[in-house]
Amino acid sequence: MDFRTIVDFLKDRQWENRELGMALLFIVIASIFTTPILGVPLGIAAYLYVYQRENIAQYKRNRDQFKK
Repeated sequence: MDFRTIVDFLKDRQWENRELGMALLFIVIASIFTTPILGVPLGIAAYLYVYQRENIAQYKRNRDQFKK
């Protein structure tokens, strides 16, 4: 998974309130254990790993098929 795919996935995603709340919770928890500068990317990475792992893989497959 490359960085560009993750950024495109986050931009194209239609977020619901519950998903935003969970992402913010992961960011806050990561910021408590680290500095806020590291907590934001670590929180987003943890949220994507826990909740969106399968969706990112599907997004990547669809994007690769569309490019062909």
